[in-house]
Amino acid sequence: MLSDQLKKNIQTAYSKILQNKQLKPRYGQRLMIADIARILGNINHDDPEQAHICTLEAGTGTGKTIAYLVASLPIAKEQKKKLIISTATIALQEQILLKDLPDIQRNSDLEFSFTLAKGRKRYVCLHKLDNYISQKNQTELSLDVPDNTLLEHGLLLNNKEDMKLYEKLSRAWQKKQWDGESDSWDTFIPASSWLPLTSDQHQCAAKRCAFYNECVYFKARESIFKVDCIVANHDLILSDLNMGGGFILPPPNDCIYIFDEGHHLPLKAINHFSYSFQINSSIKWLDQSNASLNNFASLAKPPAQFQTIISKFPEQVKDMVLEIENLASIVKQFQFPENNYGFQSKTQAPSNQNQVYRFEFGQIPEVLKTQCQQLLSQFTKLNHQLQHINTLLKDTLEGEITGLKTELAEQWLPILAPISGRAEAAMKLFEFFTQKDSEQQPPNARWLSKLLQSDHHDLELSCSPILAANTLEQILWSQCYGAVITSATIAALGSFDRYILNSGVPGFFNILPSPFNYQENVEFIVPLMTSEATQYREHTDEVIKVLNTIIDKTAGTLVLFASKKQMNDVEYELLRSDDIWQNLLLTQGQRNKQVIINDHKKQIDKGKGSVILGLDSFAEGIDLPGDYCTHVIIAKLPFSVPNNPVDASLTEWIESQGRNAFMEIAVPDASIKLVQACGRLIRKETDTGKITLLDRRVITKFYGKKILNALPPYRLSLNKPLVQ
Repeated sequence: MLSDQLKKNIQTAYSKILQNKQLKPRYGQRLMIADIARILGNINHDDPEQAHICTLEAGTGTGKTIAYLVASLPIAKEQKKKLIISTATIALQEQILLKDLPDIQRNSDLEFSFTLAKGRKRYVCLHKLDNYISQKNQTELSLDVPDNTLLEHGLLLNNKEDMKLYEKLSRAWQKKQWDGESDSWDTFIPASSWLPLTSDQHQCAAKRCAFYNECVYFKARESIFKVDCIVANHDLILSDLNMGGGFILPPPNDCIYIFDEGHHLPLKAINHFSYSFQINSSIKWLDQSNASLNNFASLAKPPAQFQTIISKFPEQVKDMVLEIENLASIVKQFQFPENNYGFQSKTQAPSNQNQVYRFEFGQIPEVLKTQCQQLLSQFTKLNHQLQHINTLLKDTLEGEITGLKTELAEQWLPILAPISGRAEAAMKLFEFFTQKDSEQQPPNARWLSKLLQSDHHDLELSCSPILAANTLEQILWSQCYGAVITSATIAALGSFDRYILNSGVPGFFNILPSPFNYQENVEFIVPLMTSEATQYREHTDEVIKVLNTIIDKTAGTLVLFASKKQMNDVEYELLRSDDIWQNLLLTQGQRNKQVIINDHKKQIDKGKGSVILGLDSFAEGIDLPGDYCTHVIIAKLPFSVPNNPVDASLTEWIESQGRNAFMEIAVPDASIKLVQACGRLIRKETDTGKITLLDRRVITKFYGKKILNALPPYRLSLNKPLVQ
């Protein structure tokens, strides 16, 4: 139960923050603190009716970071649980780590420690760094590893610039002038140069490694388990949960999670549990792995049982390549679409040059399933064999007598471990392609792709869950001690049904009131237009005409488009129509996103006008307060076409149950995106401005009223005549 003392601690901390920072209490913020305290402070896992998770929509200006920190930190400490704050973006993560947590520590009198949890790839592997430096000075060592293996795993010994960098990193580490993190190096390190210096769970020898006592990653991980509050991101948490939990972060039953930007969590979960298998590249990979293992056997002379495995490997690879070629023959029999447009019942092509064949309801024909079962058996056997060899290498590094030299084990573990990792991923793909989906759950999406890139042609098998609900229930909701999910936009059309469908999250739900006076400060305009947004040419021509009329060329404006083609066409025609646009327009794709925002702010600071033309990534997560944005213009309602196999499979499944996918998926998603886009205008209580939607479907279509009603209480001006 939430004790009186705990209530007092939370109330006192909140009062001190308001007093010390000279802030006024916000009604929505106080409600949020109360909701979180009530749910987290009364958790009883023995009572299935007692909620241990709350989902709260808290719009911009609510002050949700202060609310969830003030409410959850005292509860986590009393319950002896770790508080994990997770974000979807680096920007918010840095704000919480560098600003919000220190601020609360100074002003609330709450005593707590905190740190940032990073993925393994952000830390240098000292063993790999040492190997590079050693290889530079021992040219004979390069003869121990075939060139194709080195290239496959990024060990580019002939890259002089990288070797100079590695020498600098090594010297800085030895002189204690660098802590081993990529982020703390004084200059940017390209991924192509940094990734060869990193490890993963397959390559890492952990306590068996000669550098374990100095290991940057394990020291950072050790510090994570000592603090009260851990700042992470959704991807890192999902990676840990995917491995069973407790590997990177504390076990979920010892944690209270705060998922800020929580609306991103379901999609990130889907991506974490999706698998693919490329046919041609896998054949090439198997040939390279064969060469690597045979080279290892000739140099290392491992024990007899492993010699036996490796001696049979060439024949095994030959059989696997034959089966993969048989798979290719089967895949080629499917009628792929000739173009990438439109939605057909069995085919669905994305917007790039690839061609896709999607299986209805994820059901694959018996001839393909039989071939996948054959490959599942072979990859399961291969994975088992490679695990044996990896164990041998790690046991050698542990000091056990294996008959293998320690130096060779150190050299070969980071090369052979990824082979095992890729074999395991292929095994999981074929498991998904052969297993029967549960009748109680939505089917998995399964599809084939022709990859038609300029430098690479291949055939690919892919699979993915279509919803994250079941996965998140199994690995997160049922396992965690408690959780809070929050974002400015979670509910759709005033309901959490869409989010529950996506995420499966149980518990308590609430939409908190905003502190902004939208009625007085914002006019939402739908101009009187003649074109339909679905008529591309007519609508684009009218958008160009309207923009020339309504944009104040002395102010800050954000124009958002649903398609890149329309954005580029509008930009081209505006630039042709008047030279003044040359100094006004900043178009997404021409420069880095942050550079565009910075340039836009510089223009406004000089008292000049600036107009950003952007896509959906500019409709969320950017902050343009005050004069930086006084007008948001939205070209079209942000409907998403089911133009990928996962979305198409979800639509198909919903409609097969006699439900309306357009109303259940498309309209709620468009509503959320529209609210997010509108949210770029008002960032603080004193902001004012206009939002103009150049799409009359909100007036003419039956679903338009639902979308309008889901907006904040703006002052509506519908069918407003354009002033010339």
